[in-house]
Amino acid sequence: MIKAGQIRAARSLVGAKQLDLAKASGISLATMNNIERGIGDPRASTLGAIEGALNDAGISIAGDSRTETVTLNVLYRPKIYETLLASQKILKILGPNSLNAADQIVFFVRRCGEGAYADVEGLRICLLVRSKDRNLLFDRINFSIENVARAAEIAGVMLAAFALHRNHLSYIENILEDTTTLDDFDALSRLRAEKWFSMQHPKDFINLFSNWDDLVARYVSHPGHPLVDLNDLVRKFGPGDSVS
Repeated sequence: MIKAGQIRAARSLVGAKQLDLAKASGISLATMNNIERGIGDPRASTLGAIEGALNDAGISIAGDSRTETVTLNVLYRPKIYETLLASQKILKILGPNSLNAADQIVFFVRRCGEGAYADVEGLRICLLVRSKDRNLLFDRINFSIENVARAAEIAGVMLAAFALHRNHLSYIENILEDTTTLDDFDALSRLRAEKWFSMQHPKDFINLFSNWDDLVARYVSHPGHPLVDLNDLVRKFGPGDSVS
């Protein structure tokens, strides 16, 4: 399990205060303070929650009888093919208690496989979350809008992005070839080579490969669908307004 010295070192690497890590771990500041001071005998579940929050921030913890290591991964590119799990993880990363202070969130679309057909079923919705020290690339996930459930997952991600990071959203106008065929840093370089446009409204992005108004009309009959909630949210604010 993670040790007090590793927690302090990890916090230093991600620039987090004790309170920040306590919130991200779901524990009290007093408990966090005691753990770092070596007071008491914390539960394994508590230490697991701390390590999990640090893992989400890009920290890898390792050690043996001779060494203890704390590593910050500057590029995180998970392989999460289950879209519900992926959306939950991204929502946590974008959430208010996350240790990832997103400086920019870039949405883009890639083709699904070499020579994939051009319609919406052959496309996957992806995003890059950038912070001062890290890049989180989510392109190995099968996000799409091909049915109610899939549309809800990506709409939920966009809802969190607009609600919490409205002034840090961008999109790539071109539909890219399958970036999953590239290695991690080549994929990141491919995205950096594209021009990024400020996203003032979800339709700026959605209309590249579908039709925003048609989607809203299709799902308006589903109470609580995130796409409808997203539409209601952006209608309340003008371009560039802060949403909180």
